[in-house]
Amino acid sequence: MAGSRISKPEPNEHDRYFSTYIDRVQEGHLLDDLERQANEIAELCDGLSEAQGEFRYAPGKWSIKELLGHLIDTERVFGFRALWFARGGPAELPGFEQDDFVRVADFEGRSIESLIAEFVHLRRSTFDLLSSFRDAEWARSGISSGVSLSVRAIGYILVGHVIHHQGVLEERYLNRLAQQ
Repeated sequence: MAGSRISKPEPNEHDRYFSTYIDRVQEGHLLDDLERQANEIAELCDGLSEAQGEFRYAPGKWSIKELLGHLIDTERVFGFRALWFARGGPAELPGFEQDDFVRVADFEGRSIESLIAEFVHLRRSTFDLLSSFRDAEWARSGISSGVSLSVRAIGYILVGHVIHHQGVLEERYLNRLAQQ
């Protein structure tokens, strides 16, 4: 099913907040984009030292390791939401406060290499899950954080979320590290 055309979700399939991510994704080959991003993140971070992994572009901002950890956490949370909704899970799912997750995770205690490897592995797993879905599963939805969210919207959110953080990683972290 890789390469299958999965159209963008309609506005009623997600909270307006998620448009920031969904709008970043070109309509078309969502699964191809999803699959490609794992290698793109790995290539961007390839060769970073542990000290560079702890770089913050400003006080109070996440380090590169924390940003990678955030990508991992988000992938897991939204991947589970996609599975839950696609399979018709009956209960509403709780919200996800990214800053709280990062604060208690101690990503800086991990190697940058392990974080990159985990994201790549997890993204491939997400790709396997989403590429197994058929039209009926993509169309299903559920409630998370008090708002309705379709499986199709989740796919676009996952890709758009990485596009967003790739830009942040390149512009605010890697460009500044290169200038040092």
